Amino acid sequence: MAARLVKRCTCLLREATLVSPAVAPVGRLRLARVTPRTLTSSATSPSSHSPGSLSGLLEKEQVFTARQEQQEVDQLIEKATQPEELLQLLGGGHCLHKNHAALMLIQLSRLVSDKPQDRASLVQDARFQRLLQLIDSQIASVWHGPLVRLLRSLYALALPTACKELQSVEQEVRWRMRRLRYRHLAFLAETSTTYMQERGSQELLAELLTHLERRWAEIEDGRTVVALMAKTGHLSEPLMNRLEDKHILDRAQTVTVPHLCNVLLALAHLNFRPEREDQFFSLVHEKLGSELAGLPPALQVDVVWALCVLQQVQEAELQAVLRPELHTQFLESTSPKDQSTFQKLLHINATTQLEHPGYTGPRLPASALVPRLSVLQTKVTPLQKELQDVLKGLLGSSGGGSFMVPTQYGWVLDAEVLLDPDSQFLPLRDFVAPHLAPPSGSQPLPPGAKRVAFLRWEYPNYNSRSRELLGRFALARRHMQAAGFLVVDVPYYEWLELKSEWQKAAYLKDKIRKAVAEELAK
Repeated sequence: MAARLVKRCTCLLREATLVSPAVAPVGRLRLARVTPRTLTSSATSPSSHSPGSLSGLLEKEQVFTARQEQQEVDQLIEKATQPEELLQLLGGGHCLHKNHAALMLIQLSRLVSDKPQDRASLVQDARFQRLLQLIDSQIASVWHGPLVRLLRSLYALALPTACKELQSVEQEVRWRMRRLRYRHLAFLAETSTTYMQERGSQELLAELLTHLERRWAEIEDGRTVVALMAKTGHLSEPLMNRLEDKHILDRAQTVTVPHLCNVLLALAHLNFRPEREDQFFSLVHEKLGSELAGLPPALQVDVVWALCVLQQVQEAELQAVLRPELHTQFLESTSPKDQSTFQKLLHINATTQLEHPGYTGPRLPASALVPRLSVLQTKVTPLQKELQDVLKGLLGSSGGGSFMVPTQYGWVLDAEVLLDPDSQFLPLRDFVAPHLAPPSGSQPLPPGAKRVAFLRWEYPNYNSRSRELLGRFALARRHMQAAGFLVVDVPYYEWLELKSEWQKAAYLKDKIRKAVAEELAK
């Protein structure tokens, strides 16, 4: 407690040294025009602080000047477009409020968030280090909102684990946890849980989850429910159960369709099914039955796609988004958002082909199934490159494999091979390939031949550090199996354990053997 008291006193002293230079000149300028007698009488007179007294006017002017300059600093921070503009504020003689240092760092984090080189040079800058020290000295005075945003920003700057200023901010958040509003807790959960896991801040994360779970009744909006489901639901089963009880079944008659849609999208993202699954989806279909067509077209597609992921879609809902009147607008658009919606339409169309064989409604036209170049124009990851190189070594010159194979289902295979009954590679180009658009090849597959798809799973494809695929990727795997492929999964956490090329080749051979054995055992 003594150390804490000393720290707070130091904070006040440092703040005083920052403010006083900006205020003192004003006082000196006005006092030069006042006689010593006036000063003495005004200082001792009971009416010295009355509205008409000189002393009262001076104090008001000083306060007004300080506030005016603080507002100017606020504007400078908000409008800054380069880190240098913010760093110059430290030595510019400005009147810095107790939150300004935190706001400066938050803005710095935004400016370098997508520029790793700038971020690295910023962290090494001596002025940035002084800013961290200033924040450390004032941390007890930073308001709740800037405090939680400050923590997120420090995480985003990738400061070392041993950084004492970052540890100080984490400790301050822990001390204030009971006083933070639920929206602050939800913000931390949405933006910082992954960082906490990566940094090993387990105590802070555990306390955050505990408070989220205990105070769940304070949630007032559907967006918070959805965000918490997406970011922390997999980390705390009790919290997930509380969140389910909050969206929906207990207030079935009053819940709005947009709220229901948000919850549905969150569940699909996580590939999570509610505890009272039958009741929940009965409510979903009941609500959507009369109101689905009234939603914005893109939201209609999102909702039906989510139901496909959760294996709960009905034929009427498939028909609603695959009718030409709706899907045509997305086929012709080139905007990134509409292209994302179009990809979901491909997945919905694939669901009708692969998982609803009795479907008789409209589908996308054949011309829409031809993969676009943008599908293949993605950055190659280290895992992807290594997987291709090892597979090419296994295949040799047999021509028995293809890489980065776009399918008519909206998914891209990392690699595809064809095996004969003896598990030897066959040349792909000679045989019919119904999964391509348009279908290619003329020869039917030999009896007993098996088509194998390799799907790599990177870290972002999973629920945080768990080994459960997110909904989108679980749907891809399911579709490929329904299309007749033997799926060979290549998860990042297994691949990283392999050190030599020989180990990686042996790993893929073993994966192929297991996939074939599982198929034969069915």
